[in-house]
Amino acid sequence: MEMRARDVPRVAPPWARQVGAWLRDVVDLCLPPLCAACRAATEAGSLCGDCGRMIDLLAAAPACDLCGQSLAYRHAPCPHCINRGIPHYDRVERLGAFDPPLRTLVHQFKYHRRWTVGEFLADRLFKEDRVESLLLDTDGLLPVPLHAMRRLSRGYNQAEVIADRLAKTSGLPVIDAVCRTRDTQTQTHLHSRMQRLANLKGAFRLTNADAIEGRRIVVIDDVMTTGATLQTLARTLRHARPASLSVLVLAVANARHGPAATS
Repeated sequence: MEMRARDVPRVAPPWARQVGAWLRDVVDLCLPPLCAACRAATEAGSLCGDCGRMIDLLAAAPACDLCGQSLAYRHAPCPHCINRGIPHYDRVERLGAFDPPLRTLVHQFKYHRRWTVGEFLADRLFKEDRVESLLLDTDGLLPVPLHAMRRLSRGYNQAEVIADRLAKTSGLPVIDAVCRTRDTQTQTHLHSRMQRLANLKGAFRLTNADAIEGRRIVVIDDVMTTGATLQTLARTLRHARPASLSVLVLAVANARHGPAATS
């Protein structure tokens, strides 16, 4: 029987979270809590003071609201997308550039099954005024789907963890309207944007156009590198005629392969 992505639980079940919380309490009694980014001892919270301040600096750094790339100063002309943005998207918001300690935290969340780090980052993302304003003008959150086999190997879809946490905070619905039809080669090893676009060809299928039509949709993901995944997904979503598409991610990698708007 074919396994569908939505047949696999998005995150750990409630009993597993309760057991995990109990175990963390026991560990905290025996060992001092450690910073999730640098592993330094810290009194409380997920980050030490230094890493927390670094996250604040990354979040405060100017970025293009059309492609998410870093700018020399706020409202500067964007040299990456030439003020054209990413095709099919009206707006891109991020927590920060994909630099330490944010990079370390995302890797912990994505590859080491530390979904609580993802929830922490989603909460930190929501605190940004620009993110809150985007969500106030939104009808639904759509996490980038992960193929069922990839979800099984990782334990969850990291984009869904972020979307679920933002939905809980904002009251917005999480929309299940598209699925991943192919377990594509990981994009990490593909550095060319054209390679990434070719790898993603036919990777998504629209499953519920009614949930998208006429609605303002924010696509959720963890990291945007070249924008290839988001562009491929947008081409699929456009068939449902959304009122608008925007992007919300934890981090944006520095552009290395030319303007983000080229395809």
